[in-house]
Parts: sequence; C-alpha cells; structure tokens
Amino acid sequence: MYYKIKASIPENNKQKIETYLTNADNFAEAAQKVIQIIGVESEIEDICLMKSFKPAINEQYDVNNKLFIVKIAEDIYQDNGKTKTFKYVIPVFANNSDELHKIVNDYISQGLENMRLTTISETKWIYV
Repeated sequence: MYYKIKASIPENNKQKIETYLTNADNFAEAAQKVIQIIGVESEIEDICLMKSFKPAINEQYDVNNKLFIVKIAEDIYQDNGKTKTFKYVIPVFANNSDELHKIVNDYISQGLENMRLTTISETKWIYV
C-alpha cells in the first residue's frame, strides 16, 4: 500500500514542507521510513493512505528520476452494448516526459490494448 507523507523540516530557521511517497504495510511503517531519512527533529504533518494507487509501472532506476503519477483508463464493453471505463492511478519513475511516454506505452503494449493514458502529473514528491 502506498502512503503519502507530508513532513515539516527545519531549514534556515524556517519550516520547509516536503512530501514523500512510500510503500509500506501500515501507517507506522510508512512514518518510520520517512523519519529515518529526515531525522527526529522534523515533524510528520500528515500521513495519507493512497488506496487508489496501483503498483508502480517500474522501479526507480536513476537518482535523477522524477516521480510521475499517471492515470490509465480501461474501457470494458458490456453485453448490453454500453462501455464502462475504469481508471487506474499508477506511480511511474522517469527522468523526463519523453522517457515517461516510452515507459507507459511499453507498459500498455503488453496486452493492455484497451487501455489509454489519460493524465500525467509530475510531482516533487520524494520516493522512499
């Protein structure tokens, strides 16, 4: 399960807010992963279960990777002639949008022809 964690980090006599994304079994494990990186003098402001997130398309493969959140839609044709659309929210790691499109297109081309990319969001989140 993915968790989004917002943390307040002291920096130059100010508080800087950073957002983290991590894969953990529960809230406590997610918070612990972030605390190990930011230290105990920082404060966890919010932890949110990202229950709509599906497993990431790829693993982080470069220290320069940005974390993108994409939505892929799947059209299911029903017996009554209507179409039902399901949307999947999926994390993806890439260095830029060109790489992202290639990674997503490769993912979709693996037998998921009835799916299409609908939304791309580039985040400043830090993956832990």
